[in-house]
Amino acid sequence: MRKLALTLGSFVAFCSCPPAFSGTAVATNGVVGVSIGTDLTVDPGFGDQGYTVVNYNDDGGTWDEAVRVLPAQDDGLWLVGFHRTDASADRLAISKLDADGRLDPSFGTGGKTLVDTGISFVRDAIRVDDRFYVVGMHLLTSNGPGVMAVACVDVDGAYCPGFGDDHGTVTIALNAPGFTSEALRVLHRDGKLYAIGNTDPGGERGHSSAMAIAKLEASTGALDATFGDGSGPLPGTVVFNPDVYPDGNDFAYAAAFASDGMILVGGAAQNNDNQGSDGYVLAFDPASGALDTSFGTDGYTFFSFDTGVHFDQVLVRKIHVFDDGRILLAGEANHDDEFFNTLTDVLLASLEPDGTPTPDFGVGGATRVNVGLNAVVLDMGVRSNGDIVVSMSSNGILPNPYTPATQQSIAQFDTAGNGPTATVSIEYPSQVTPQGGPTCLYVDAQDRVLVGGFRLWDFNFPVPDSDHTLTRLVRDGIFASGFES
Repeated sequence: MRKLALTLGSFVAFCSCPPAFSGTAVATNGVVGVSIGTDLTVDPGFGDQGYTVVNYNDDGGTWDEAVRVLPAQDDGLWLVGFHRTDASADRLAISKLDADGRLDPSFGTGGKTLVDTGISFVRDAIRVDDRFYVVGMHLLTSNGPGVMAVACVDVDGAYCPGFGDDHGTVTIALNAPGFTSEALRVLHRDGKLYAIGNTDPGGERGHSSAMAIAKLEASTGALDATFGDGSGPLPGTVVFNPDVYPDGNDFAYAAAFASDGMILVGGAAQNNDNQGSDGYVLAFDPASGALDTSFGTDGYTFFSFDTGVHFDQVLVRKIHVFDDGRILLAGEANHDDEFFNTLTDVLLASLEPDGTPTPDFGVGGATRVNVGLNAVVLDMGVRSNGDIVVSMSSNGILPNPYTPATQQSIAQFDTAGNGPTATVSIEYPSQVTPQGGPTCLYVDAQDRVLVGGFRLWDFNFPVPDSDHTLTRLVRDGIFASGFES
């Protein structure tokens, strides 16, 4: 298909507002290096001096990671993720925390519970009333292949009655036989679920990748046979395959409802530039699954740059839709040097509801900023005044030097994408070189930023001993000078 890209040349890429790299060293426990500003200050009244760690270690395994932090009643929080009991199986891991970040003993066993759903890789979770809907991959054998999976669990940890199989799970084979599909995101509206992910449809070179959507009844998990245009292998499914590069690897990473009710999907589409990719957002009709051709160009808006010597890798990781319909995107805009070293930038972009660039955001609706070393963007949140908060794993946030530790790093930008205006990097205690990932963000009603993820405590090859983590960040200059250890 032909694509109309929001293409920015290399000279434009360096015209975005430079980061305000100035700050002071911070002595707060867990915070490392120089932080910019005090808008992302660890709240010492949360958890244990600002931090909560939830450990699910048992005889089956030690590998735990959080994928989503969600609001609970009484200003409490749900922390949802997985507990991996062997190389190919996850247990859904749910903990309930009170408003101060401490485990709520009224839930489960000591505030946490494990549920066997049959999903081997838990990727995302949402809460709808008294149910959690969880998506990922179900492995057909211990080594694969796998198929898209959706599970439903009540807030008490019981399987939702009438949903899927006896483990509360529905599996959906959106792949060619012998290949793999998986769900990475889940949306809910009007009694319907939308599982959004990727599938391998094969191709002339054996394997490729395309974006896959399944629409299900939220009460039962049954596929909605009225959805789809025949592009998916089953009624109730759709496959989008832009093929910017023939039989290319095209991936979905993000999803959200647009203000007009359409569904937006963001990700990366392989291009002709060696290892390169274009970032994209597409819009489709949730009733039929058809592309919304009034959005962008024939349903797509693409983002590409010309900065790298050999390739540019652009991808959209997160979508936020404002009340006025404007679409905010966060992701990565990486490129290489003459030695094929990949240099990592944060991508921020803004689109009007019709998919055209927002004129007063960045340059041509997009900006890219070199914030950290080996930075991988994982999530984005928006604060009450429109400030943009991005979480990433990194080996150091500028102006700090490289560190072998993988840090939980968070950067804040203003409403127009300028900055960063504030940064913080966190290293949780570890018996080995600290490693961690801030996989999910939630901005609460008090404008506090909750950062969920994981920390590596130990590593017994080949299995890590990692734990769920949660940190609360506040705008507060009072704490900027740090606390006694």
